[in-house]
Amino acid sequence: MHASIHAANPFGMLVDPQAILDAIEHSAALEALDRKVWRPLERNIVPKVVSGADVAAFDAALDRASDTGLS
Repeated sequence: MHASIHAANPFGMLVDPQAILDAIEHSAALEALDRKVWRPLERNIVPKVVSGADVAAFDAALDRASDTGLS
């Protein structure tokens, strides 16, 4: 059943990793490929969680700067 679904829609294999591994095991050409795990060079930057007090202090500092003409 899986083979007919993937034959009709090859992108269906993307959501079924086991189907990809099965296809590699049953194909001499795919088995001969060099397997590597590629990792991104960039790190994921997770935004810092800012508390409400920090936001209020930042807003107050901006308000003071704009009142004094330092903006």
